[in-house]
Amino acid sequence: MTESEKMPITKPAVNADTYLDEDNPEIKPKVGTTVQEGWDAAEVLLKSEVTEFPTDFRFSEEPQLVKFLQDRPFATYEQHWIERPKGKKSFVCMGEGCPLCEILGDKPRGKFAFNVLVLSGEETKVQVLTAPPSLARQIKKAHDDERKGPIDKEFWEISRLGTGPQTQYTLNYVRGRDLAEEWKLSQETVTELVANAEPFTASEVVRETPRSELLEIARSLA
Repeated sequence: MTESEKMPITKPAVNADTYLDEDNPEIKPKVGTTVQEGWDAAEVLLKSEVTEFPTDFRFSEEPQLVKFLQDRPFATYEQHWIERPKGKKSFVCMGEGCPLCEILGDKPRGKFAFNVLVLSGEETKVQVLTAPPSLARQIKKAHDDERKGPIDKEFWEISRLGTGPQTQYTLNYVRGRDLAEEWKLSQETVTELVANAEPFTASEVVRETPRSELLEIARSLA
């Protein structure tokens, strides 16, 4: 190996020879790495442990303003709803060889997950909009529309009316220039919120149950 092919050695963060010196200014104590007492230390550690967990978008009859953060669903899967002793519970279908399909004969339903920034309501935050096939078709149609699409270009009002098989979803197009008049929102503020929004990934949102567990559930209900 020639000298030019050798990996470069980066400069260490501190000097090893003076690392243990009492007056070394390069050594800064890191709160939370040692045992401490009192609420001041607790608050610092609690703030450092804040993690953003996915929040499900809750549909309502009242239109809600959202911004799609991507031009496609970030997760597409099929889902079972199985009656359990404590009520119905959802399980992601594992496809071929799924015990819930083969043993129970349960038919899964398609789910389509989108990252949306919810701009109406008390708190502006990224939420996971899980659309059933009927709404997903509307979103895809809007996405393919030459005037309105792609779906992450502008803004959308979403509402839901009814329950069960009679459920109807409404998806209305909203131009960015109309935000101030229709929603009392500054486009500059919204642009900043969108730029700072962090979408979720499929691994953060969709939990796939091991086949052995699905098999146990299916056998207990068969």
